[in-house]
Amino acid sequence: MPDSIFRLALTLLAAAVLHAADGAAPTTNRFAIKAYGELARGHGNLILSPFNIATALSMVLQGARGQTADEISAVLDQLPASAAVDQLMKDANTGGNQLLTANALWVERGFRVLPDFQQVIETRYHGALREVDFSGNPEQARAAINSWTEQHTKNKIRELFGPGSLNGANRLVLTSAVYFYGKWQSAFAAKATRPEPFRLAGSGTVTADFMHQTGTFGYAETPSAQILEMRYAGTPVVFDIVLPKPPASIADLDAAIGPEELASWLGAIASRTVEVAVPKFRAEAEFSLKEALSQMGMPTAFTGRADFSGIDGRRDLLLSSVLHKAFVDVSEEGTEATAATGVAVALVAMKMPPRTVFRADHPFLFLIRDTRSGAILFEGRLMNPK
Repeated sequence: MPDSIFRLALTLLAAAVLHAADGAAPTTNRFAIKAYGELARGHGNLILSPFNIATALSMVLQGARGQTADEISAVLDQLPASAAVDQLMKDANTGGNQLLTANALWVERGFRVLPDFQQVIETRYHGALREVDFSGNPEQARAAINSWTEQHTKNKIRELFGPGSLNGANRLVLTSAVYFYGKWQSAFAAKATRPEPFRLAGSGTVTADFMHQTGTFGYAETPSAQILEMRYAGTPVVFDIVLPKPPASIADLDAAIGPEELASWLGAIASRTVEVAVPKFRAEAEFSLKEALSQMGMPTAFTGRADFSGIDGRRDLLLSSVLHKAFVDVSEEGTEATAATGVAVALVAMKMPPRTVFRADHPFLFLIRDTRSGAILFEGRLMNPK
């Protein structure tokens, strides 16, 4: 039975405005869809980063062996190649946009990790090893980790670990952070924003500030949903909204969505002139992923049967918790599009096309994803913009 605790901490931030898409490979989305399915069982807003969670778990995998490693590998499924991630980091940091990631390994003073494990964390994940005193001063260690988290999420995630959450049993803490800021390719004019009703699930409404514009966007429809794609200026990163068509509800979408279905929906997106109304909103979430990850297929890592001998050479470590925090803020900010080629296409038929209206005035799903690799950076659900 392990007598030491390896605590994995995940922290993420999706900050600033929303944005849109291309076709995504089903294999790269399986982990994202499974994670969403486990965490979407509540009734409130949801925001998480499967990209961030998978990064942290892949670091853990470097020290796992035997059944523990097999389970983590199966849960992660197929992820984007490191070359694709490197290209994304290059492409997404242009034109005032930012995609930043950071990792760190916090180790109890005097606790020795294997050189191979330390090297792979430092070289592949750029995560420096930092010594702290969990045994003698766990609160000081907690403060240092929380300060690092705050710094690497632009002050949006202020306290990943609450008071008393770390103690003398801890030996390691792994932290992973991601921050994204994107400017709309087609900006919303602030003067067009006005208060309008947003219909809640079930019954009732709340008043939210809706952003408006008519322009060329990616668009697709299924029998049960409308899909809008809004692009970030100068990047392959996009923001997708999947809006249920009444009588379908957000619960119906949650039940129907899978990797193949999502790939099919996103693959049907084409440019069209769309009259768009989207609420401004800010959402945040925090949760423990221990139960969700166990249900997804990696329970052994949290038990005395865990094998993390790739970390310290012994089978004396287990995961005590996996913590995740996320934040998203959607507003009018962005840059205007420099071209709108979709408008003239329909004129060839010598008649006006039917007006396409996308009014996101009831609960919807959203994704922030890389259209080249198919990787979903952030995903969530807006149930109430207030």
